[in-house]
Amino acid sequence: MKQLYLHIMKWFLPVLFISYMAGITLFTHSHVVNGVTIVHSHPFKKGSEHSHTTVEFQLIHLLNHVLVTDSGLIPTFAVAALSLLCILFIRSQVEPYHRSCPGVISLRAPPVA
Repeated sequence: MKQLYLHIMKWFLPVLFISYMAGITLFTHSHVVNGVTIVHSHPFKKGSEHSHTTVEFQLIHLLNHVLVTDSGLIPTFAVAALSLLCILFIRSQVEPYHRSCPGVISLRAPPVA
Protein backbone atom coordinates (compact mmCIF):
# COMPACT_ATOMS: atom_id res chain seq x y z
CA MET A 1 0.00 0.00 0.00
CA LYS A 2 2.85 2.35 0.87
CA GLN A 3 4.53 1.65 -2.48
CA LEU A 4 1.29 2.54 -4.32
CA TYR A 5 1.01 5.78 -2.33
CA LEU A 6 4.64 6.71 -3.13
CA HIS A 7 4.13 5.88 -6.81
CA ILE A 8 1.04 8.10 -6.98
CA MET A 9 2.80 10.96 -5.17
CA LYS A 10 5.80 10.66 -7.48
CA TRP A 11 3.59 11.65 -10.40
CA PHE A 12 0.90 13.74 -8.69
CA LEU A 13 3.13 16.35 -7.05
CA PRO A 14 5.10 17.32 -10.20
CA VAL A 15 1.87 17.47 -12.24
CA LEU A 16 0.26 19.63 -9.55
CA PHE A 17 3.25 22.00 -9.52
CA ILE A 18 3.44 22.26 -13.31
CA SER A 19 -0.30 22.92 -13.63
CA TYR A 20 -0.12 25.57 -10.90
CA MET A 21 2.81 27.31 -12.59
CA ALA A 22 1.04 27.16 -15.96
CA GLY A 23 -2.14 28.59 -14.42
CA ILE A 24 -0.44 31.59 -12.82
CA THR A 25 1.78 32.25 -15.85
CA LEU A 26 -0.47 31.74 -18.86
CA PHE A 27 -3.84 33.10 -17.71
CA THR A 28 -3.04 36.46 -16.07
CA HIS A 29 -5.75 39.11 -16.50
CA SER A 30 -7.21 42.04 -14.63
CA HIS A 31 -10.59 43.36 -13.50
CA VAL A 32 -11.48 46.91 -12.50
CA VAL A 33 -13.90 46.98 -9.58
CA ASN A 34 -14.90 50.34 -8.06
CA GLY A 35 -11.78 51.98 -9.48
CA VAL A 36 -9.46 49.29 -8.10
CA THR A 37 -7.56 47.10 -10.55
CA ILE A 38 -7.36 43.48 -9.45
CA VAL A 39 -4.79 41.38 -11.29
CA HIS A 40 -4.97 37.63 -10.92
CA SER A 41 -4.77 34.47 -12.96
CA HIS A 42 -6.88 31.40 -13.52
CA PRO A 43 -7.87 29.42 -16.61
CA PHE A 44 -10.70 31.05 -18.56
CA LYS A 45 -11.87 31.12 -22.17
CA LYS A 46 -10.10 33.87 -24.13
CA GLY A 47 -12.32 36.38 -25.85
CA SER A 48 -15.27 35.95 -23.51
CA GLU A 49 -16.00 38.31 -20.66
CA HIS A 50 -16.27 36.89 -17.20
CA SER A 51 -16.75 38.43 -13.80
CA HIS A 52 -16.35 37.46 -10.18
CA THR A 53 -18.55 37.88 -7.14
CA THR A 54 -17.45 39.81 -4.06
CA VAL A 55 -16.74 36.55 -2.25
CA GLU A 56 -14.53 35.38 -5.13
CA PHE A 57 -12.56 38.64 -5.03
CA GLN A 58 -12.09 38.21 -1.28
CA LEU A 59 -10.84 34.66 -1.83
CA ILE A 60 -8.43 35.86 -4.54
CA HIS A 61 -7.15 38.50 -2.12
CA LEU A 62 -6.63 35.96 0.67
CA LEU A 63 -4.87 33.48 -1.61
CA ASN A 64 -2.57 36.12 -3.09
CA HIS A 65 -1.56 37.68 0.22
CA VAL A 66 -0.19 34.82 2.28
CA LEU A 67 2.35 35.98 4.86
CA VAL A 68 5.15 33.56 5.65
CA THR A 69 7.54 34.47 8.45
CA ASP A 70 10.96 33.04 9.15
CA SER A 71 9.92 31.55 12.49
CA GLY A 72 9.93 28.07 10.98
CA LEU A 73 13.28 28.50 9.27
CA ILE A 74 15.43 29.39 12.28
CA PRO A 75 14.97 26.06 14.15
CA THR A 76 15.46 24.15 10.89
CA PHE A 77 18.67 26.04 10.15
CA ALA A 78 19.92 25.51 13.72
CA VAL A 79 19.30 21.76 13.54
CA ALA A 80 21.03 21.53 10.15
CA ALA A 81 24.06 23.51 11.35
CA LEU A 82 24.39 21.46 14.55
CA SER A 83 24.04 18.22 12.60
CA LEU A 84 26.79 19.29 10.22
CA LEU A 85 29.08 20.24 13.11
CA CYS A 86 28.44 16.88 14.82
CA ILE A 87 29.16 14.97 11.64
CA LEU A 88 32.39 16.87 11.07
CA PHE A 89 33.47 16.46 14.71
CA ILE A 90 32.71 12.73 14.89
CA ARG A 91 34.25 12.00 11.48
CA SER A 92 37.50 13.72 12.47
CA GLN A 93 37.77 11.43 15.52
CA VAL A 94 36.83 8.21 13.72
CA GLU A 95 39.21 8.59 10.78
CA PRO A 96 42.38 10.24 12.08
CA TYR A 97 44.65 8.82 9.35
CA HIS A 98 44.24 9.15 5.61
CA ARG A 99 46.23 7.44 2.90
CA SER A 100 48.02 9.89 0.66
CA CYS A 101 47.41 7.79 -2.45
CA PRO A 102 44.17 5.77 -2.28
CA GLY A 103 44.33 2.53 -4.19
CA VAL A 104 48.14 2.37 -4.17
CA ILE A 105 49.74 -0.42 -2.15
CA SER A 106 52.55 0.88 0.06
CA LEU A 107 55.66 -1.30 0.27
CA ARG A 108 56.68 -0.20 3.75
CA ALA A 109 55.21 -0.59 7.17
CA PRO A 110 53.14 2.25 8.62
CA PRO A 111 54.96 4.63 10.97
CA VAL A 112 54.93 3.87 14.69
CA ALA A 113 53.53 6.58 16.91
